[in-house]
Amino acid sequence: MTDAQTNIADDLAYLKTLAEEGRAAPVLAGPYMALGGGVFGITSLVAYAIQTRILPLPASALGGIWLASGLVFALGLPLLNRRTRSRPGGASSLNEAIGTVWSQAGITISVLFVALIVAGYRTADWGVFNLFPSIILALYGLCWMAAAHIGRTGWLRWIGVGSFIASVAMAAVAGGPGLWLAYAIALFAVGLAPGLVLMRQEGRP
Repeated sequence: MTDAQTNIADDLAYLKTLAEEGRAAPVLAGPYMALGGGVFGITSLVAYAIQTRILPLPASALGGIWLASGLVFALGLPLLNRRTRSRPGGASSLNEAIGTVWSQAGITISVLFVALIVAGYRTADWGVFNLFPSIILALYGLCWMAAAHIGRTGWLRWIGVGSFIASVAMAAVAGGPGLWLAYAIALFAVGLAPGLVLMRQEGRP
């Protein structure tokens, strides 16, 4: 066998290994969803407690609390990225694709957050943020559906469907403090809980 033939055979073997790794790799989005669902779910509970006067804090504190939770999440991402790279399947095309979907959704959420701030300032009506939970949960639904398709993980489709239902449900309770309690429950249900399940499944064959 010539050197050229050997190189071609090695390249084909490498590509085959990558393809097999991609098919067998577990979905590694769990820690990200557990972190996001946990941090923002707890923040939503705090927002509910402030608006219902369970916590003796002024409503003006809400902005700072949400920004602080966003900072906690952002600081946790590099640690999770390092963890993902060290896990079997972390470099697979499957997890690259799912990671891209979720990261682009995160950028979209950040842009929409800024847009709503601008809209609230221009209209002097901060009620525009009543739609924010519905928007985020709709994006969750889209991302879970994509992850289910890419990772061939059927049960994630039901999480996507639940996210879409929760998105509409948030609109039904918008305008009152109950929105933030409902949003917290939704984040725990379609963010934290499936994230923890995915983390448990990482080590399974």
